[in-house]
Amino acid sequence: MNRITLSILFLFLLGGTLQAQNKKELLAQVNSLNAELEGVKAELLESKKSEKISQARADSFESQLKGLEENNAILLENLNNFTGQASQRQDKLSGVMESLRKKELELKFINDALTSNDSISLLVLTNFKQTLGENANIKVESGAVTVIIDNSTLFGTDPNSIMLEEAATDMLNKIGGVIKANPEMVVTLEFHTDDANSWENVYSQAASIATIIGNPADVKAERIAVSRKTDLVKSLHIRLHPNFNLFYLRLRQNMKK
Repeated sequence: MNRITLSILFLFLLGGTLQAQNKKELLAQVNSLNAELEGVKAELLESKKSEKISQARADSFESQLKGLEENNAILLENLNNFTGQASQRQDKLSGVMESLRKKELELKFINDALTSNDSISLLVLTNFKQTLGENANIKVESGAVTVIIDNSTLFGTDPNSIMLEEAATDMLNKIGGVIKANPEMVVTLEFHTDDANSWENVYSQAASIATIIGNPADVKAERIAVSRKTDLVKSLHIRLHPNFNLFYLRLRQNMKK
């Protein structure tokens, strides 16, 4: 009986010990699981934080990328505008340079022509002095060389005569030689006379003179012009000057190039 009681007591004590041990183990497992759960929660929270940071970075990168794309588009548009404006400026500059080149050529043509005319005028003046002598009444003005001959030397005492004096014929032949030697020059016979001398008589006197200076010099009629000027001092101005009509024609032709 006592043995049975002791056995039961032992079993009870053993069961209590085992139950206490199991409970302790269970508590330990629960604590372990709770700790593990807290760790998982912490990792989840950290993961969520990291995800938010990553999302924020992704949003920031996306915003920056969008801003860069917009800036690039603006820069590209500005570059295209600048290139277009530069091209327009280049075209305008090329046009200006071409216009300046043409103007320079025109000025060069005019300068060369004037220089040539001055050289010819100087040569004509030298020729006249050599053929007519240093005492001849010669003047140079506006690119023209003018020989002035008194009316009495040409036609004697009668101012309206159309018959040339012998000495005048010799002088006019010498003048005709100079005219022939300078085919680029034209001739103007400018009569200084009073109103009593009619145009008809002036043309008759001009014909007499043109016959002398024209034939030996092979001077064509279109190279000789006649004009009249009222003057108390009756004289003839034989003026050799550049062919301005030809000059302006060549200038217009040069400007069309």
